Amino acid sequence: MKKIKINFIGTGYYNLYQAKVNIYNENNDLVYQGKTYNGVIYVNLEPNKIYRLESLLLTEYINITFYTKMHIKEYTFIFENAIITQNSQKTNTVTFLLTDLNYKNLKIEKGEIVLWQKM
Repeated sequence: MKKIKINFIGTGYYNLYQAKVNIYNENNDLVYQGKTYNGVIYVNLEPNKIYRLESLLLTEYINITFYTKMHIKEYTFIFENAIITQNSQKTNTVTFLLTDLNYKNLKIEKGEIVLWQKM
């Protein structure tokens, strides 16, 4: 057995939503059942075996077969239609006051720092 990290992309902004996950071995026996935590699960699986992963998030469903390789410690699966970005969440504005190093009370006009830019 080998501990494997499985990431799920599309669980929302700051992994707001958690997905239900079932993993079955090649004999269709359930080997893992649980929910993601911050879009991630850790599970012990046999290397060089075929597994079937079923995962449900909101209304999207992943049903995929994957092969565990000895040297791969991390797998990533994507919920294509459930991705929630920061732009769909209520955003807050952060304002910085820029000043000159030598003149503390002198405001720098038109000074602007863009931390996140909408595409």
